[in-house]
Amino acid sequence: MKVNFYATLRAVVGTKTVEIHLNHGATIEDLIREIVRQYPALREQLIDEQGNLQGHIHVFVNGRDVYYLENEHKTQLKPEDKIDIFPPVGGG
Repeated sequence: MKVNFYATLRAVVGTKTVEIHLNHGATIEDLIREIVRQYPALREQLIDEQGNLQGHIHVFVNGRDVYYLENEHKTQLKPEDKIDIFPPVGGG
């Protein structure tokens, strides 16, 4: 599955898009765990002390923010899903 990183996350990963391989039936939580396993420098930015996705990180599946999906972080992914991960954005 292709995962796109933006802004400061892209700098940590070193590229915009990476390929992440997951087992059939994997969820968004599984994806985040696998990303952190492959890119340990992202741990503090993506996961809080309880092991949950940081509230200010936005993960989009096929253009929809996971916070608006019926099962949120428990949503099962398909290999063809497009994943975009954004850090908090500020500006003025």
